Amino acid sequence: MLEKPHAYKLLGLFMYFCLLAYMLWRFDIGYAILPLLVLSAIGWLEYEWQKDPKHLAPVDAVKIGFFLMVFDFAVENAGASLGLWHVVESGLFVLAVPIEIMLLALFGGTAWALAQPKKFSRINSALDIALFSVFGMIGEFLLIKNGIMEYSGGWTSLHALAGYVITWCILLFVRYRVFVGNPSR
Repeated sequence: MLEKPHAYKLLGLFMYFCLLAYMLWRFDIGYAILPLLVLSAIGWLEYEWQKDPKHLAPVDAVKIGFFLMVFDFAVENAGASLGLWHVVESGLFVLAVPIEIMLLALFGGTAWALAQPKKFSRINSALDIALFSVFGMIGEFLLIKNGIMEYSGGWTSLHALAGYVITWCILLFVRYRVFVGNPSR
C-alpha cells in the first residue's frame, strides 16, 4: 500500500531532482557540481532529522548511511580498477573515490533511511528504486557532461541504471531486514 506521506516526499524529491538536473544541464558549473550535491544531501538530512518520527533510531539511520558509503566506495573502486569509469576531478580522492561522493552517500543515505516509512511496502520501495535509480543515472550523465566523470570499457548509462537498481534493492533490504524500525531493539 502506498503511504501518502512517503508519496509526497518522493514527489518533492522528484521536483527537486528535476530542478537540479535542469540547472546542471543548462549551466556548466564544472567541479562545483560535487559540493552542490553534498550540500543538497546535507539539507535533506537536516530536514529529515528535524522531523524524525522516531520509527527509526537516528543512530540506525547513520549506520545505513555509512553502509551506503562503504558499499559505494567498494563498487566505485572496483569499477575504476576494471577500467569502467573514473572521476577526473575532486577536492580529495580516497583511492579512486572522490570524498564528495563519499559524503553524498553518507548524508544522503542517512536522510533516505530517516525518510522511509515504518513498514515495508512494495509500492513505496518500487517508487524509491525508480526515483533514485533514474536520477542516479541522470546525475552521472550530468557529471560526464560537466567533465567530472568519464565512462570507458563499454560502460554505459544503462549499466549505471542497472547498478543503481541493484544498489537500492540492497539498501532496502538493509533498511527493512537489518534495521527493522524499532528504535529500542
